[in-house]
Amino acid sequence: MLQQCCQLLEDHQLKIAFIESASSGYLTSQFSIHKNSGADILLGGLVSYDPSIKISILNIDPKLIETYTAESPQVTEEMCRLGQSLFQQADIIVSCTGLLKSGGSETREKPVGTFFICISYQQHIYHYSYFLSGHSEQKLKTLTQKVSDAIIALLTSKTQIASP
Repeated sequence: MLQQCCQLLEDHQLKIAFIESASSGYLTSQFSIHKNSGADILLGGLVSYDPSIKISILNIDPKLIETYTAESPQVTEEMCRLGQSLFQQADIIVSCTGLLKSGGSETREKPVGTFFICISYQQHIYHYSYFLSGHSEQKLKTLTQKVSDAIIALLTSKTQIASP
């Protein structure tokens, strides 16, 4: 699916950028190694693993993180929204937070393996949440597939809607 996603981005001449937390740059690296992705589709990425980076670089209000935690749908959406000003040439912005391993804001309702994704495309922000099991590397591989699937769905549904 990743290869198909990269090909669709290339076919549509779209640039993508990532604002990552839980995935620590994994998504950016995976999108960079397929075909001509680095040159043709990947604009760049920012790893904002520590909340201080979310605050100082992305300008996320510390109160938002305090209220909802750094690993939340609310902070993920704000990362996506504010990432648009960092990556102004990007057609698609993907932001990701979550709990890859213990040590974050896990609770019974938000256990380790919970991920939040936001994708900004054509002036809309789409929200996704997943619970992924397995070891850390397996979670990241599955997360990459989920992001690829979501982008493919967005691109193909927009194409189908626009087609006569």
